[in-house]
Amino acid sequence: MNSARHLGKNLLLMSLGLLLLGAHVIDIFPVVALSTAEAQSGKPEGLYYKSWAIIIGIENYVVAPPIPGAISDAKKVAEAFRRLGFDEVVELYDKDASSRRLYQLFNDMLPRKVGRMDRLVIFYVGHAGVMQDSDGQDRGYLVPFDAQVNNTTKSITVEQLKEFTRRSASNHTLLILDAPVFGWETTAPPGLSLEGRLAPESDTDRRAVQVISAAGKGETAGRVGMSSRFVQTLLTGLSGDADLDGNGWLMASELGTYLVRQVEAASNGTQRPSSLRIDGDGDTALLEGQRSAFTLDAGP
Repeated sequence: MNSARHLGKNLLLMSLGLLLLGAHVIDIFPVVALSTAEAQSGKPEGLYYKSWAIIIGIENYVVAPPIPGAISDAKKVAEAFRRLGFDEVVELYDKDASSRRLYQLFNDMLPRKVGRMDRLVIFYVGHAGVMQDSDGQDRGYLVPFDAQVNNTTKSITVEQLKEFTRRSASNHTLLILDAPVFGWETTAPPGLSLEGRLAPESDTDRRAVQVISAAGKGETAGRVGMSSRFVQTLLTGLSGDADLDGNGWLMASELGTYLVRQVEAASNGTQRPSSLRIDGDGDTALLEGQRSAFTLDAGP
C-alpha cells in the first residue's frame, strides 16, 4: 500500500513538472516568433535587405550572328556591381542564357528568391528584335542564345518582361539593356534637381521599375572595336560620373540621364538611348551617399 501511495505521489509530481515545463515553453516560443517577424518587417540599416545583379551576356549565338566582345563587356559590368556592394551577382553567358534558362530565371527563380525590401538590377547585352503586338504597335524583344533574331518563338518579349516586373516583389527593379528594346508604357519620370535633392533616400521608400535601353527604334547599339559604346559609358557612370547633382547619391534616373546625353553625343546622334520609368514613382539608389540633414527652413 505504501509503495502504491509513493508511486502515485511521484507520478503527480512528474505531471506537475511537465505542465510547468510546457507553460515555460509556450511562454518562450511567442517571443522568438515575434522577434523574427519584427526583424523581417522592419527596415534594414541600409536601404535594401539584399541587392541582386543579374548579368546576361550572349556573344556566340547558335543561329544568329556573333557579337564579338559581348561577354567581356558583361563581365566588366558584373565586376562594377560587385564594387558597388551588390550581394548576389549572377552571371549567365552564351549557353547559360538559353531560352529555357531565361524563362526559368524570370518566371521561377527571381520571383521566388527576391524579397520585397530588395533591389534588382538586370543587365543584358545581346541581340534584340522587333515584333508587332495585337494592336499593331512595334515591341522589342530579347534574343536568347538559341533563338533567331527575326523569330519570336523563343524570344523574351517586352510584355513578358513587364509581367515579370509586376510579379517581382522587389521594391526597386532596374533593367539595363545594351540593345534597342522599345515598346514600354511609362509613368512620369522622376525629377532631377541640379541643386541636389534634400532627401534622396525618400525616393527609395517608393516602388520603382526603371528601364535604360542602349538605342531606339531603327538604331543599333554601336560598338567601338570589341567593346560597346554604351557599356563604356555605363562603367564610367557607375564609377561616380553619373552623380549629376554631386550629392554623393547615384540614382537610376541620374544614370539614365547621363547615358542618354553621353552616348548620343559620342555617336553624333546616331544612337539615342532611352531612360524610362514603367511603374511606381520611386527611384533606385545605386550608390548611397550621406543621409540628408532635415531642417525646417531648408531650400529645394
